[in-house]
Amino acid sequence: MIEYRIDGQADVVRLITSLLDHEKYPAAELAALYARRWETEPVFDEIKTHQRGRPVLRSQTPDGVRRKVYAHLIVHHATRDLLNEAARILQSTAERTSFTRALHVVRRTVISPSGFSPLGPQT
Repeated sequence: MIEYRIDGQADVVRLITSLLDHEKYPAAELAALYARRWETEPVFDEIKTHQRGRPVLRSQTPDGVRRKVYAHLIVHHATRDLLNEAARILQSTAERTSFTRALHVVRRTVISPSGFSPLGPQT
């Protein structure tokens, strides 16, 4: 067990690990990696809860499931890129912008007719 405090906080964090070699896995490094792990949790939440919508992937084949998962990851990456660009333009941070709101904007933009025809200009 590794016990440590985060700067400025009174609570003690206890990290239980099976990595017992303290030379190969220093406590400070494990604590830092554990904190970084929690930085990724909101990303998993964005994909699983807000983006996907349906609780089940409907594909009937493993290859179809892989394609659906890749598609979800690509949409997430593209939405995050748009958030980062918007934050840069507004001189803000992407963390202060709602992923859910951005996803709704992307969906409305993609789904709504915008006068674009894949057949080219109509004359």
